[in-house]
Amino acid sequence: MTGLARRLALVPLTLLGITLVTFLLVHLAPGDPAAVRAGQGRGVSPEAIVAYRAAYGLDRPLVGRYVSWLGRSARFDFGESLVDARPVRDKLAEAWPATLCLALLATALAYLFAVPLGCALAAGDGSRWARRATAALYFLYSLPVAAVALLALLAGAPYGGRGLFGVLAAAGCLALTSIVRLSRHQRSALLSALRADYVLTARAKGAGPLRVLVAHALRNALLPMVTLLAGELPALLSGSVLVESVFGIHGLGLLGFDAVLARDYPVLLGLSTLGAVITLAGVLLADAAYGVIDPRLRGRAT
Repeated sequence: MTGLARRLALVPLTLLGITLVTFLLVHLAPGDPAAVRAGQGRGVSPEAIVAYRAAYGLDRPLVGRYVSWLGRSARFDFGESLVDARPVRDKLAEAWPATLCLALLATALAYLFAVPLGCALAAGDGSRWARRATAALYFLYSLPVAAVALLALLAGAPYGGRGLFGVLAAAGCLALTSIVRLSRHQRSALLSALRADYVLTARAKGAGPLRVLVAHALRNALLPMVTLLAGELPALLSGSVLVESVFGIHGLGLLGFDAVLARDYPVLLGLSTLGAVITLAGVLLADAAYGVIDPRLRGRAT
């Protein structure tokens, strides 16, 4: 069985484990959605809270609730929101396009800038400008994403992510830390590849610096970047909550933020399941991409 086939076989078991751990964490966390909802009104009686818990099955044993939720979620039915009684599936369908567009654009921007920047840092390793560029990258990495997003709004970026400029501004803020992190990984991977024996052999045969960098070292140095891509998109999806909150973009991040405040269990579980599926899909795509970048791995990747 090939590596990709083995991963496909493990996907259902992995997804089951993720949903089980998430379900336990969500339901064992402090806070009661019934009490939260009761706090939004005045003079809510204890009987009303008990009735609310019974109506949404919150008084059932935890095991029974998980089994019931798992059976429904297998049919893509994540239940109803505890806040407005709307189907979670509908709320996710409304929110995911904005977040997916934002995360995909942020991922593209991150790799578009990080790969050439990492290559430049590796090519100029030890030089004065490379040290200054590294110091600047560390400074950018230390900036809070929310503060950068607020500065972008002050600079004229439209609130709500409207228009191409608004989307690019939000995606750029989301991609900032990824650019720094990925460029450092690219630099390290390329420096390691440049020290490999096959690169030394190519240089001994008369290959020029550009040919050594592009034709020999860079292909192998891209493999770790493909591995990081498997987790980069899900990380950006989860990290979009700050950017969406500041820019007022109604996506999954803002939906999850509101769900945490309201202890909206069905929405939180639906979001975590969607995130797990996207993460697993990213891992599978990364495995398949190995064979495209390096034909020697094609048999094992696919």
